[in-house]
Amino acid sequence: MASLLGIDDSFKKIILVRDIVKPTRDDHGILTMSVYDFLLDPHSLEA
Repeated sequence: MASLLGIDDSFKKIILVRDIVKPTRDDHGILTMSVYDFLLDPHSLEA
């Protein structure tokens, strides 16, 4: 996460985890979600 905070640009920042978690967005706008949701849900980045 620290490496994502060091990059100052307008791209979406996503952390993919192997565990089944509810997609959440933190105070810095970084989206944390399951790799399964990312791959199987075509609208996963709209969260």
